[in-house]
Amino acid sequence: MNGPIAQIVALTCYGNAFLGGHSVSGFLGTNSTCQFCDRVTFVKVVKPLLVGKPKEVEVAKNPEEWFSYLKKRDARAIRLVRQAQNDPQIPDRMAAGFVGGGGTWIMEVLLPEERSEFWQARWQVWNQKAPDRRIWRVTYGRVAEAKSKLYRGPDLEATEARLLKAIGEIHAFSERQNCGGFTNCFSQAISSLTTTERHGYHNDLSPPDLLTTRASAILDASQTAWVFGGMGSWNDMSFEGEDGKKYDEVSEQLFQTLSDAICVAVNAGLKKVERGSGAKSRRSGAHGSP
Repeated sequence: MNGPIAQIVALTCYGNAFLGGHSVSGFLGTNSTCQFCDRVTFVKVVKPLLVGKPKEVEVAKNPEEWFSYLKKRDARAIRLVRQAQNDPQIPDRMAAGFVGGGGTWIMEVLLPEERSEFWQARWQVWNQKAPDRRIWRVTYGRVAEAKSKLYRGPDLEATEARLLKAIGEIHAFSERQNCGGFTNCFSQAISSLTTTERHGYHNDLSPPDLLTTRASAILDASQTAWVFGGMGSWNDMSFEGEDGKKYDEVSEQLFQTLSDAICVAVNAGLKKVERGSGAKSRRSGAHGSP
């Protein structure tokens, strides 16, 4: 998975841990998904009553303040959501190498009275020569509100099986075409799903004990199997004839399966959060477990 996806995954997981009663500190300074970020702030977008442009009002200067901000408002969990962009000019898979491309990743904060808020990231380069290469400034904005929807996604076992099948098929194609490093990436992803070995760069996407071993394995495999970058990536190759058709088939299958699997794995941690805050959720009128 790319940097923006990895960060929103980590924020969702650590936010859920905090809402579930666990201590979370130093996220911006220590989490690997923030190592190139100068700051990560949170704002609510306020629209004027009559005329004028929407304003951004800061509600938290860093992730820890945002977690506390949510807890004070009796938020019970955060759900990771991905919305396909379906741009007719460029498929999501091909746009995945660009910042903001490949689909819209959103954190849905579940609040009392069946309300949800939706938070989306904006990544901006502020200084190419920033110390310690912290060139990015990230702003998460509350962009919408709506009634919460009951969510019961696919179970982890079924998701893992689909992911293993998709990776296995693209691995076989890559091996036949002598794609070298890409074949190794897919081999490592298979290893993550079938053994206890871990190969992903980010080993701190979730705090200990929030996710099951299966969910953690899916997130680890998703890191090495995510080959949809820019120049020099899997997307940058092409094949002719039947090989070209197979390339498009296995590539699209993997991209869609990975996108779904990441959300399913992250949201598997909601049940543990719900158990920790169940009494408060019932008192506040929140709906059942997503």
